[in-house]
Amino acid sequence: MQDSPAVGLTRQQHLLLDFLSDSSPGAAEPSCPVCGYNLRALTRPVCPECRHNLVLTVGVAKLRLAWLLVAMVPCFFSGIAACFIAIPTTGVFFEDGVIVWPLVGAVLFGWCSGLFAIFLAVKHRRFIAQSRTRQKWIAAIIWFIHFVALMLFFAWLAPQI
Repeated sequence: MQDSPAVGLTRQQHLLLDFLSDSSPGAAEPSCPVCGYNLRALTRPVCPECRHNLVLTVGVAKLRLAWLLVAMVPCFFSGIAACFIAIPTTGVFFEDGVIVWPLVGAVLFGWCSGLFAIFLAVKHRRFIAQSRTRQKWIAAIIWFIHFVALMLFFAWLAPQI
């Protein structure tokens, strides 16, 4: 049962009700996001079935985070690996008084990479605003830099073993 039209609705509420009353051919049937009740021809911005207040918002159908995650994975991995490499690096320094520069470089690279991952996570909207092609290129460059750094680390490590 529909309630009588409410007096004193805001402009946003009137826009919502106008949107819901649109009966254009091919228009999708609007439904309540909570209970799924058909909201066509409401007189108040409240679902008659579940009584939740309704608001008109703009959003994306599916937020695409794939390339952001692809770009962040090697950075987070390097940051975590750097923490594990820092333990023996610090131990060797305090025990033998020797600074193993390739390990120090790996730790610094990893920490900077981890900080960059945190920066990407915080500024994710800037990354997502880029075109899909640009996102792919940024992710590819990040992976390439990490691959080269890993190969350099292994090239130094191989003669040591």
